[in-house]
Amino acid sequence: MVDTPTRVVPLSRARRWTWLLIAVALGFAAWHVYGITVAPERPFFWIGVAFDVLVGVVGWLLGRAWPPVARFGPEDIALDQTKIPYAAITEVRRGAVSAKPFWLAFWLPTSLLGGLIVALRPAGDFDREVVELGTDRGQRVRTRWRDYRAAEAFLAALHDKRSDLEVRYGVDSGTYARDHSPRLGVGGGFLAFGLGLWLFFGGWFGLQLLDQSLDRGPFPPGPTSAAITELTTGLSGFAPLPGIARDFTEWPCDRTNDLILGPDPGAADLHLKLEGRTEQAGAVEARLRQAAGMDSDQYLERLGPDDVDFEVDIPEDDDLYIEFSTGCVTDDAAPGLRDDLTKLAAALGVR
Repeated sequence: MVDTPTRVVPLSRARRWTWLLIAVALGFAAWHVYGITVAPERPFFWIGVAFDVLVGVVGWLLGRAWPPVARFGPEDIALDQTKIPYAAITEVRRGAVSAKPFWLAFWLPTSLLGGLIVALRPAGDFDREVVELGTDRGQRVRTRWRDYRAAEAFLAALHDKRSDLEVRYGVDSGTYARDHSPRLGVGGGFLAFGLGLWLFFGGWFGLQLLDQSLDRGPFPPGPTSAAITELTTGLSGFAPLPGIARDFTEWPCDRTNDLILGPDPGAADLHLKLEGRTEQAGAVEARLRQAAGMDSDQYLERLGPDDVDFEVDIPEDDDLYIEFSTGCVTDDAAPGLRDDLTKLAAALGVR
């Protein structure tokens, strides 16, 4: 064995890509956790965080498996934590292994056209240079490169340490060996396809968080309150209406991209419904239509200026049925508008 200084031969740039993958996964996870706070009732961001963590773990495992360099020291070859003593090496093989299965597995689910192009090209167009070492312990390790120059440098460094070893040609890809460079078989292609899906959907769902606007609103509480008060002022002199139920509800407001983000937890549409049986139903509804400026056969009217979504709904019904809605307002405006609606109901004789 020739005593030469330690030589470093590049193996793969895969580790820097795995670190980038981990960084993207952590960024996605943080962004999707924020998405959970924005849309806690939607499952998309919970699922996204789970996949982000999974991708981060996969990236970390791949980074450990793929050392960036091989160090030829005085006694052994160091591939990160794996050390192969020169004295234990019994066989050196060199050959070419096609990466066509990798690209076929990646492109077929991605694009039928891309998969067809890969399928029609010769397997040799996807060859990767492979060097395989066998040891007296039955251990077999492989490294592979996109061009022959790195393989030549690896074999030259090995020859400096073990000039007696004969390099044989032909690598059996079906024989198990530990790969210290990216695996380019069917499994690797499907993994790359899965990572592509994760990157696309993770980014797309994350982009939805940039638009949290409401489908309509939120409307300013001041003009809405003024519209309710004006209608209340026009209603007076009603005797109490016993047996009429007063029902307050708050409907969460839909966002523009409601399918992904769901309703906005910080905005609501206030509804007041007055419903019940009374002989005065016709008179009450007629008086309300008059105060709201509605025609006698009109059942829906929006009151106030353009920046207000206060509506009066009086559908045809044998009994009394009236509904008021404020449109979407922020939660801090809801208590004041609720008081205004309470006064409106009292003006109609419902307490």
